[in-house]
Amino acid sequence: MARMLPPTIGEDAPPGEHAVFAALRDAPNTDDWVVLHSLEIAHHVSQVQGEADFVIVAPGYGVLVVEVKSHESIEADGEGRWRYGNRDWVTRSPFEQASGAQHSIIEYLQSRGAGPVGYPIFHAAWLTQLSRDRFAKSIGWHEWQLLDAADLGADRVRGAIIRCLEKASAHLGETIVGYRRVQGQPNAEHTQRVVDLLIPRFVVELSAKELARRREREQAQFTAEQVRVLDLVAGNPRLLLEGPAGTGKTWVAAEAARRAAAAGQRTLVVVFNRLIERRLVELCGDGVEVRRIHALMAQVVDRHAGRNEARRKLDSGRVERDWYDVTLPEQALEAALELGPQFDYLVLDEAQDVAVDAYLDVLDALLVGGLAQAPVFVTGDLDHQVIYRRHGDAVAGPTAPESALPAAPGAPAAVPKSARDRLLRRLPGLVQLQLRSNVRTTPEVGRFVAELIGEPTLYSEHRRSDDDQVSVERLTFSTADEQQRLLADAVERILSEPFTVRELVILSPYRADRSAVGTALSSGAADARLTSRLAPAVAGTGIEDSTHIRWGTIHEFKGLEAPAVILTDIDLSKEHHHDLLYVGASRATDRLVVLTHGMSAT
Repeated sequence: MARMLPPTIGEDAPPGEHAVFAALRDAPNTDDWVVLHSLEIAHHVSQVQGEADFVIVAPGYGVLVVEVKSHESIEADGEGRWRYGNRDWVTRSPFEQASGAQHSIIEYLQSRGAGPVGYPIFHAAWLTQLSRDRFAKSIGWHEWQLLDAADLGADRVRGAIIRCLEKASAHLGETIVGYRRVQGQPNAEHTQRVVDLLIPRFVVELSAKELARRREREQAQFTAEQVRVLDLVAGNPRLLLEGPAGTGKTWVAAEAARRAAAAGQRTLVVVFNRLIERRLVELCGDGVEVRRIHALMAQVVDRHAGRNEARRKLDSGRVERDWYDVTLPEQALEAALELGPQFDYLVLDEAQDVAVDAYLDVLDALLVGGLAQAPVFVTGDLDHQVIYRRHGDAVAGPTAPESALPAAPGAPAAVPKSARDRLLRRLPGLVQLQLRSNVRTTPEVGRFVAELIGEPTLYSEHRRSDDDQVSVERLTFSTADEQQRLLADAVERILSEPFTVRELVILSPYRADRSAVGTALSSGAADARLTSRLAPAVAGTGIEDSTHIRWGTIHEFKGLEAPAVILTDIDLSKEHHHDLLYVGASRATDRLVVLTHGMSAT
């Protein structure tokens, strides 16, 4: 049986082509033959586009290009016109059609260094309903170039093809100077070379660089559309912009800050964690002061005291847990009241993290007109991303991990408990707006994020398009060793796709001493596939070094994004891990892997 390429024939193909396909496929003693059918020919010698019904590559004999006619009548009018069945008259005979395909194939193979040497490439016509005996003789073709209905028989197919190729070889020897038949050609190697050139195998994928450029271009376009909300509400100086993860809130906040600074207002942007602070410094540019809340309070204390003691404490991290949320805010408020207002315009990004009365007291003292009157722009995901506090209580530390929950006794309880209620109480007159269009993640990631919180309509639309790659994987593990293996496998899988080590981040609810990556590195048990690729630990994590795979806590990376994210150590038997999973999963723009302990992620 010959190898047919493609292995099946379309149902809409003419009945004669079906008959020839079946005959060649089932012909005995043709196991080394390769038959190409419906071969498109773009490089045609006489047409813009052509097609060969069948190209039969028979090792040791040659290549035969066959034009199939399955009509019950074929008519030539003696004036150079042909009619097949009841169709309109045409000027091309079946031999001319096959000849054009034959010479196109020869020219193409020669251009690729695989032209025929010592064997024939010739053409024939196969009349599947008629007998060759009824066909008139002509100067335009040889009788041996005609195959008919009788040649479709299982005992005749192979012989008919070989007979035609042998006659063709003899004809070429008589008419072409220098042609000499070489026994055994084409051999198996040359046969495969011909097949590979005529129907090449290849996979074309976006490179990591091309994918990154497309992602950046899409996000820039869609986020720019979100920024237009500022034009619509330009007359309102006090705004609260809410939206789920991925709706471009931080970009809009940065644009609001830039516009205020350009208008001559002393502009302050306040965030909660270090990495988003760094990101907003880049986005806002010169003329805007960007500070995470604890660094701002330390700066105010030190400016008032004329020394850098508070900043050194903050940077050291070696302080009591309530220093962040009790001592430092008290000292900062006292200093701010004595220093007086320093800013005209306030931007709060991810305000749910800063909406603690002790922090808001300090900001109130630093603003001309205070929180009640100053122009402000507030953004937040006030329903779903409150992960630094539980039940309204402050949590020690600017990037406190899950292990720090709940807050130490003595931390100020916030009343009312809702971040939204607190902001509306402390900043009266806010005009509330909603962003619901997902401009950051692929639709598959966005739908997964929405499912996590049971809100299938979380996003009104997904601006980016799904590609044909898997975006989300959910894997479960029972032991630490199993998680290590799944983690290493996921890293290898993602890096085999169009992602680089710079684009991949591994996030955990826990700091290094409890996370899968941190404990493996400290114990020397990390999979060898990971150790060379992971960023070295800085301050307990490897979230800083983007030349390697970054790793750290979900808390540290909140507000940021990465093309590919792996979430580890997720235990959905712990209620707050659901919130962390939502935040962590929404960091991924294109590719997400979730490793959960003992149960499905949804």
